[in-house]
Amino acid sequence: MLTNYFRLWIVACSIILGTAGLGYAQKAPVLRFNKDGKFKIVQFTDIHMKEYNEGKRDTVIEIITTVLEREKPDLVVLTGDVATSANVEKAWGTVLQPMIDAQIPWAAVFGNHDGEHQYSNRQIMEFLLRMPYNCSQIGPKKFSGAGNYVLEIKGSTGKKDKALIYCIDSNTYTEDGKNPELGKYDWIKFDQIKWYRETSQAYTSKNGNNPLPALAFFHIPLPEYEAVSKKETTVGVKLESVASPVINSGMYSAMLEMKDVMGVFVGHDHDNNYIGTLNGICLAYGCKTGMDSYGKLDKGARVIELYEDGRRFDSWIHTLKNSREYFVSYPETFQK
Repeated sequence: MLTNYFRLWIVACSIILGTAGLGYAQKAPVLRFNKDGKFKIVQFTDIHMKEYNEGKRDTVIEIITTVLEREKPDLVVLTGDVATSANVEKAWGTVLQPMIDAQIPWAAVFGNHDGEHQYSNRQIMEFLLRMPYNCSQIGPKKFSGAGNYVLEIKGSTGKKDKALIYCIDSNTYTEDGKNPELGKYDWIKFDQIKWYRETSQAYTSKNGNNPLPALAFFHIPLPEYEAVSKKETTVGVKLESVASPVINSGMYSAMLEMKDVMGVFVGHDHDNNYIGTLNGICLAYGCKTGMDSYGKLDKGARVIELYEDGRRFDSWIHTLKNSREYFVSYPETFQK
């Protein structure tokens, strides 16, 4: 249930949406490893919030609230298909309220369904920028998509960047969705990959030519996810085919060459939650959170805990039935 204060906030933001400049944006929280040298991320994905469907809406909020209370993350990342009902502001407000109440920083990237109701993805992002504890950014307007940005995680002491989080808009559908040679789902565009490579190189140069440990979050899986599903060291469940773009635009190879990204975390495929590695890069699904769309797997979240001292992290699936399922440690779990 939204508080009266937050309802007023939503109305005010609705009035200024599309007319106000970015000067109204909230100041983003500073992300930092804790005193134990750890940084915990909770990934919620494919929430598909339909505000009018009260029963499923309340169940989803219970899942989100319970996971936050148990895990106490330093950051929440929403990886697309968040609000899929006509009242976009209210649906997003319902999803964000548990993070706002808990004063937890959060960030969002878009899926293929977010921009189908009332607002474009860019308009939604402008709305999100005004929400408390937001870390999301519109990103450079000259590049494809809405929401290509990088988050810096500072060390437990000092101001030095110790890790990065790349958030990328994986776009929606191809221009000709009926052409089997192009496939149904769009791909990450060349200009976005160029942005990633240039951004990565800038941070690497700043860090004495040593790539910073990084994670990447977006919605639609890369074609390479199919290869990972067949590896013996892969952990988790695959109940459906990988709904990736047919066109391979080279996002994975760019990360392989830049040597900073340790893991990629996506959603989109509701009945996949596996995690595995290809050439040392983790390719992982989140855990579907929403109730108002297809999916047989238990609903919940993926948790990722980064370590400040090196290129390593732990990850697991958290549902209401099992708070620590399919636990892995990168890179140890995936080494033969």
